[in-house]
Amino acid sequence: MFAGREHRETGLGPLEAEVMERIWGAGEPLTVRQLVERINEGRRKPLAYTTVMTVMSRLAEKGALRRRSQGRGYVYEATAADSAGLAVRGVLRDFGDAAMAQFVEEARSDPELLKRLQRLLAEEP
Repeated sequence: MFAGREHRETGLGPLEAEVMERIWGAGEPLTVRQLVERINEGRRKPLAYTTVMTVMSRLAEKGALRRRSQGRGYVYEATAADSAGLAVRGVLRDFGDAAMAQFVEEARSDPELLKRLQRLLAEEP
């Protein structure tokens, strides 16, 4: 489960963080109904379908989830592999060029980090 500090760094509330954990754990796109079933397993007080749907819609608006039409509804998938990916995306969104400049400065002062960055940039997308 998301640690308190982790979900604050990504700008997610506790329920949003729980939804993201379930999506990441699924390893495949999920419908709202599929997520409701998974998130309510073992829960004392089940969450309503509309609650989960609203959270997933908000996560899509924030860019944490991507949704596409499937039948009469949507399937949702994460846009980042984990909470670190969401945190980085948030920093870049909020601080843009300043964040990138700081990252480059850090890489210049750490030869190992610079090598890893160069390897990553050389990889095929």
